[in-house]
Amino acid sequence: MTAPDRIYLDTSVFIYALDGFGPGHEKAEDLLKQVAKGSVIGVTSTFAKYEYRGHMKDARANVGGKNAGKVELDTFVKKLEEMIQDFGIEEVKADIALGNTWISDCERVVDDSVPTSVRGGEWETIRGADGIHAVIAIKANTQKLATLDNAFKGLRCGIQPLVLWDV
Repeated sequence: MTAPDRIYLDTSVFIYALDGFGPGHEKAEDLLKQVAKGSVIGVTSTFAKYEYRGHMKDARANVGGKNAGKVELDTFVKKLEEMIQDFGIEEVKADIALGNTWISDCERVVDDSVPTSVRGGEWETIRGADGIHAVIAIKANTQKLATLDNAFKGLRCGIQPLVLWDV
């Protein structure tokens, strides 16, 4: 019997899982159920939590014009931490990516990626935070990187993108 794949979960999986509705939520929940059953090993990082914190600050600003402070952001991150624990997701420190070459590793991920056509002639590309997630996923010895971000379809750095919209 082969060991289950180790799949890195980027921030988008948690954003959709925690939003509570819509097709992205269903896709994220399906993956989390696989993690809970042990069909795959879910791995994430402290960087995903940091990025989620920024997402929630932005979301609060764009819905009601509110500036979320530390206490409110800590509450959002606590819900994410509870989800990570409840589903048995392994959390690695983002510092795993640090080393003498970590910035050039991230640059290489961006440089080697290819643009992805997504809809109506629009193109998406791997950006800075995406490169950081990919490097962390590689350093955490995962085989796949799960996301709801179509730009990851252009990933060409040795880790297989698992874009949940396509599953």
